[in-house]
Amino acid sequence: MEILGLLGLSGAFGLIGLVLAGWMAWRIVEKTGLPGWAGLGAVLLTLTGVGMIVPVILLWIFAFMRWPRDEMAGAPAGASSPGRPVSPAALPPPPAALADRRAWRLSGLSAAGPVALSMDGALPAYVLTSAAAQQANELSVPDPTVGQPHARLFVSGGRLGLEDLGTPGGTRIDGARLLPEHGPRDISAARVIHVGTVELALSRA
Repeated sequence: MEILGLLGLSGAFGLIGLVLAGWMAWRIVEKTGLPGWAGLGAVLLTLTGVGMIVPVILLWIFAFMRWPRDEMAGAPAGASSPGRPVSPAALPPPPAALADRRAWRLSGLSAAGPVALSMDGALPAYVLTSAAAQQANELSVPDPTVGQPHARLFVSGGRLGLEDLGTPGGTRIDGARLLPEHGPRDISAARVIHVGTVELALSRA
């Protein structure tokens, strides 16, 4: 019902506008001295022609004028204009993270004195033993509670793993016992390693 009422109201306004337009056209005919209905027709045709030409001219102007969007479309990829952020696809990729090549260090005090062990990743695995180091992959911790060998260390990228080899002295990671059946465990975030009774602090340098 409301829609019908609006349509009726718009029709009434349209009718009023038509009557006013006709009356004004008749007044123009009278002032120009054109003869009767022929003059009225001439005036209406003139107004109709003007009414058609003006929108065409305006459409022509708007169609061929330069718009801000035209400048944005013609700009090279990645270029930004004021108020228009650069799209993520236009940004260069972030630089790749550099590999962490710092060496792992174990330091502490054994029965024979200070212990300072370093693993630079040149070898994939190292063996902790209480015997004197005979090979490049052997790290000596001279203490009677450390086995021969005692544990194995694995270096892979920026991570360090530890495996207990089942010696009586045992291995602990931050106080938690590591058993042979546990296999290698990641100790990259550990702080203290116990091999036998020797406490070794883990760090990187």
